[in-house]
Amino acid sequence: MAGILVVNERYFPDSEIEAAQVGATSFTRSVLRCLQKAGLAAGVILYKRDETCEEPRLEFVQRSGVSCALLRFNFEMSTEAVSRAIATATAQLCADHGFRGQAAQAMLYYQTDALLGFHPQELACCVTHHGPFVHDFVEMFSARDTARAFGDADKALHLFKHQELGLNRVRANGRMFVLQHSWLQREYLLGRGVDEQRIRAVRPPITAPEVPEPLHDERLAAFVAGAELLVFTAVARLDYFKNVELLVSGAVQARKRGVPLRILVVGDRPDDHGAREVLRARVPDEHRSEFLAVGKLPGPQLHALFRQARPNGVFVCPSRYETLGITPLEAALSGVCTLMVDSPAVEARRFFPAAHRFLPSTDGLAEAIGQVHADPAGVERLGRELRETIAAEVSEENFERDTLSAWQDFSLAAQSLAPRVAVRQPARHSARLPAQDTRPTDQDSTPTPART
Repeated sequence: MAGILVVNERYFPDSEIEAAQVGATSFTRSVLRCLQKAGLAAGVILYKRDETCEEPRLEFVQRSGVSCALLRFNFEMSTEAVSRAIATATAQLCADHGFRGQAAQAMLYYQTDALLGFHPQELACCVTHHGPFVHDFVEMFSARDTARAFGDADKALHLFKHQELGLNRVRANGRMFVLQHSWLQREYLLGRGVDEQRIRAVRPPITAPEVPEPLHDERLAAFVAGAELLVFTAVARLDYFKNVELLVSGAVQARKRGVPLRILVVGDRPDDHGAREVLRARVPDEHRSEFLAVGKLPGPQLHALFRQARPNGVFVCPSRYETLGITPLEAALSGVCTLMVDSPAVEARRFFPAAHRFLPSTDGLAEAIGQVHADPAGVERLGRELRETIAAEVSEENFERDTLSAWQDFSLAAQSLAPRVAVRQPARHSARLPAQDTRPTDQDSTPTPART
């Protein structure tokens, strides 16, 4: 089956060298490359929430060298209108990529479940649940912390509502499948009644460039090179999930115990200094000269940082909740000694041996940093040994093998259950699609999540 990716427009940059907004961006790029190599890629649908629109709008554009259909919509539109727009975009992209007349056999790949409630009934699809389920998160954390993690209570409730709608669709529709990148998510889905036969696991698509480019930021390069021991992390967003304040407190504690380290935090947009300044304020004055916080780096520059940090760097993943954890795996596969929080709520933990895990507390991290500093093997050798351990499981090749095998299985299963419904024909010149109020009557009746 030809594949079309469905991605939030914000998370599909104009160029692959741009810094990823979220971890799902690099995962989505890998899926696209995999389908392109197999001759199965028919483009991308980029959805953009637009509250000024009264009905869905389609525009066909090029992004990162890929043919895309830009869909402007909002969640107050009728299900049928948005569904029709998705089907129209699918038909046009298939026709443009040599799959003319095969749109009915296309499979959409959703990068998240936000639009599953609008998925056209006549088409097959699969989904990867990159983000945390609100229902699962609120079982582990307080309602207040959940609101903080997702932005605010209204955003958490909005996401919860559409996740539940998507989950209901997946449970009820035998032609909806799950391309599962996280055992944490798998266990949740099985517990909510999703058919195990429609879930296929894929190993994460992570590789490190053999010869990364040099680090361009001279100040950053000097800070890294001048550290006897560099304790650092890198995230797309400095949010509640990433728990970077634990890295700062643990590293400060290690300094107080006599470990001669510097602290580096990379994250958030370069022009958004708020969260980085909050972290800086957590560092006592006497240690502040050994602290640096900078904006997130483009992919090649992040790998340049990893390369420079191999001899003296310890990458730390202190997350509270992480459905995978791509960056710490990238660091480890780049040969950087990496410490992983020992929490079942962080998926990447399962790839790291016990010696590279730490208890999720200030003292737990400080102790782990002290042990690495005192290890006679040295951080570079520890990083090299960790890379060899993880590389046996995590690679782009393993990901491609898993993905194409799952795609073939999904395609066969979907074709065996294909409904006799005519696919909607492309309407490239129709900028607007008339809305019809056919929303399900229970769409607004989703219960509020409650902590149990």
